Amino acid sequence: MPKVILYQNLVNFVTTLLFLIAILYALDDLDAVLAKSATFPLTEIYRQATGSAGGALGLMIVIFLSIAVCHIAGYIVMGRTLWTLARNDVVPFSSFLGKIHPTKRNPFNATLACGIMSTLLSFILVANTTAFNAFVGSFVIFSTLSYLAAILPHLLSRRSNVEPGEFWMKGCLGYGVHAISCLYIMAFTVIFCFPFTMPVDAVSMNYVSLMVGGMSLFIVGWWLVKRDQYEGPKFVPRNHALLAKDAL
Repeated sequence: MPKVILYQNLVNFVTTLLFLIAILYALDDLDAVLAKSATFPLTEIYRQATGSAGGALGLMIVIFLSIAVCHIAGYIVMGRTLWTLARNDVVPFSSFLGKIHPTKRNPFNATLACGIMSTLLSFILVANTTAFNAFVGSFVIFSTLSYLAAILPHLLSRRSNVEPGEFWMKGCLGYGVHAISCLYIMAFTVIFCFPFTMPVDAVSMNYVSLMVGGMSLFIVGWWLVKRDQYEGPKFVPRNHALLAKDAL
């Protein structure tokens, strides 16, 4: 699995780099792109590249089709992630979100809840663009801090609570990689919360720091509520009878 993730990142890097090179070569007037009031500046770049509005529309349709396909996979992943957390009684309303649909045989409740929450969050864009950008920007910080929440306790416990696997880094190399990762994440989080411009006002304020602080307080409070109830996933050996039963 680690090799698959690494290959995926490598392919994404190469394809994204080639796409950016093509976009930059096709860009003729940067001021026109920045001055556009449209939601997607990419439409202006495509118009400059093709020389027609129809060509830009056709290329944007390709983008939206790929986004639609990714949305399907994204909702499936989100639903199963939420269902896994609810099954371990981590999130609110776990009894409802942790159920498997009797006929569809999938975590329908969790997937539906993810769709409803995503739809409600999208309404923020209609009311306040600044708040919506804060929600979108905070995703980068939250996903990065999730790695810190796993690496830092692993480092502080001297890596004694995880069974060594095939990709285990031994000795000082493993400690060094984990320590550098934690320091990088901490520095990245602080820098990403800086305001975009100076001086700062209500419009130019970077509200990602507010989102991170508020969510951190909520997570700490929820942990205090659930710390005596949460058991967490249990280690099951590969030759366990339960896995054999699921395989059948």
